Amino acid sequence: MADDNTADLLRKADALIRRTRVYVAGASVPAEQVTQADEDLPTLTDVVTEHEAALATAPPHMQQHLDALREELSRWLDQELPHAVLKVTDGLADQLMGELTHQAEKKLLPRLIARLDGTATQSQEEKNGTQQS
Repeated sequence: MADDNTADLLRKADALIRRTRVYVAGASVPAEQVTQADEDLPTLTDVVTEHEAALATAPPHMQQHLDALREELSRWLDQELPHAVLKVTDGLADQLMGELTHQAEKKLLPRLIARLDGTATQSQEEKNGTQQS
């Protein structure tokens, strides 16, 4: 069952729909009434800025302080955000270097050693071949 707020909201929505609805088969609504009803309805094309939205949703006693709060938040972010980002990126760089070092030791180093051993063996065979000729 719906609570009192939901029921009240539904009653208001029904009243709004009945007030603004024009029936095709019903009596014609005077143009003045339609215009007045349309004027109090918000449209999706209305542009509301952040400042207006904040003022509309803030309690009346807080509206005068919103600009000061916004400035203080901006100042704090300017000071703290670069440090926080740097700390995270430093940690990522350290983690990346550690992972690359581990992978290089595990996969690249054995391949390099094998290549050098193969090259050293091949160089000795070349030397032996040129000396015998």
